[in-house]
Amino acid sequence: MENMNKLAAVARIKWLCVSRNTAVMIGPFMVLGMVWGCKILYGLRTDGKLVPMMMAVLLNLGITMNICTNGFLTVGTAIAEEKEKHTLRVLMTSSITGMQYFIGSILYPFVLTVVINFAILWVSGISMEQVSIPAYFLVSIAASLISCVIGMIVGICADTQMNANLIGYPLLIVFMMIPMFGNMSDGLRRISGFLFTGVVTKMTDCFANGVKYTVEPLDIAVLFGELIISALVFLVMYRRNGYEKD
Repeated sequence: MENMNKLAAVARIKWLCVSRNTAVMIGPFMVLGMVWGCKILYGLRTDGKLVPMMMAVLLNLGITMNICTNGFLTVGTAIAEEKEKHTLRVLMTSSITGMQYFIGSILYPFVLTVVINFAILWVSGISMEQVSIPAYFLVSIAASLISCVIGMIVGICADTQMNANLIGYPLLIVFMMIPMFGNMSDGLRRISGFLFTGVVTKMTDCFANGVKYTVEPLDIAVLFGELIISALVFLVMYRRNGYEKD
C-alpha cells in the first residue's frame, strides 16, 4: 500500500506539472488538427477517400509525431522542470525509488499517446477493415512506452527545460525522418528497420495499402529490445545522478 501511495503521489505531481503547461496540453490536439487539415487540403479524391500513398504519409506523420512529441518533449521537459525547481531532490528525500518514479512519470503521457494514436485513425478516415486492431494496439503501446522512456533519459540529461528541448528536437527529427524517407534509400530503409518508429511506419504503410500486417519476430525484437535497453539506461542514470537512495 505504501508503494502504491508513493506511485500515486508521483503521478499526481506529474499531472499537475503537465496540465499547467499550455504548450504541452495543446500538442496532441495540434497533431489531430494537422492530420485532419492535411486530409482535407491535399489528399481527397472525387469519392472522398485518400489515395493509398497519401494515407500512408498522413498516418506515418501523425502517429510518429504524436509518439515522439509526447515522449521526447513532454516527458523530457517535465523532468527537466523538476530538476530546475529541485522537486526531484525532494522526491529523493522522500524515499521514492527509481521504479516508482519511472512508472509515475510516464503514466499520463503514455495513456494520452495511445489514446491519440487511435484518434488519429478515426480522423484520417482510413477504413477500419484495413486495420489490424490487435497488431496496432501492441505496436502502439510498445512504441509509446519506448518514446516516454527516452523522454525520461532526455530529462535526466538536461539541466533546464530549454536544454531538454534542444536535446529532444534532434531526436524527434531523426526518429521521424528516417522512417518517413526510408522508401527513398536502401540505407535508410535498413536503418529504419531497427528503429521503433520504423516498425510503426512499416505497419501503417501496410494498413494504407490494404495489405495484411502481422508482427514479425524482428519487429518484436526491435520494440521490446529498445524498450528494455532504454529503461535500463534510465535507471542507471537515475542512480548515477544521485536520485536513488541506498
